[in-house]
Amino acid sequence: MALRDKFAALGARDPEGFTRAEMDEGVPHLARFRLLRGLWSEHIDAHRDSAATWIANTRRELQRNPSGPFSDAGQVLLRLVDELGVSPEEIGTLARWVAFETIFGVLYRLDEPDLTEDDVSEMLQEQLPSWLLVEVTGRDPVPTGRTLEGLHEDLLGLDPSGQDGRPELPVE
Repeated sequence: MALRDKFAALGARDPEGFTRAEMDEGVPHLARFRLLRGLWSEHIDAHRDSAATWIANTRRELQRNPSGPFSDAGQVLLRLVDELGVSPEEIGTLARWVAFETIFGVLYRLDEPDLTEDDVSEMLQEQLPSWLLVEVTGRDPVPTGRTLEGLHEDLLGLDPSGQDGRPELPVE
């Protein structure tokens, strides 16, 4: 029950299902859920939900430092808004998609560290370091021994809206 309550507190649509899966499979579904839902709220949906704010921040930063990092992207952004009349909501929708694609790519790379790199010989690839994402517990992290794998496979399905990245349908 405590595990189910944690899933429910984090907003899982099916806390019982996640709990059963974790107990039956021994897969750290709570850690997976926490990571993926956090990515949605803090790094994917945040682009859509606060577009007007980060557009205004971009405008201020360009005035302060017109040749700073990514200033070219900021200039394109402001041209879209000021000259072409693209709304902050539309910009936010596009930014949300770019954020999703970027996070998906990073998660895929975490899951598949041994992807063939064209400019590296096969022999050298065998000698290169790799990585593994592991679940930990407590304030002083203690590894549980369980790994988080296949995260990219579940990212879309953990969209907090339940829409799997699709636009919400208008209410009729």
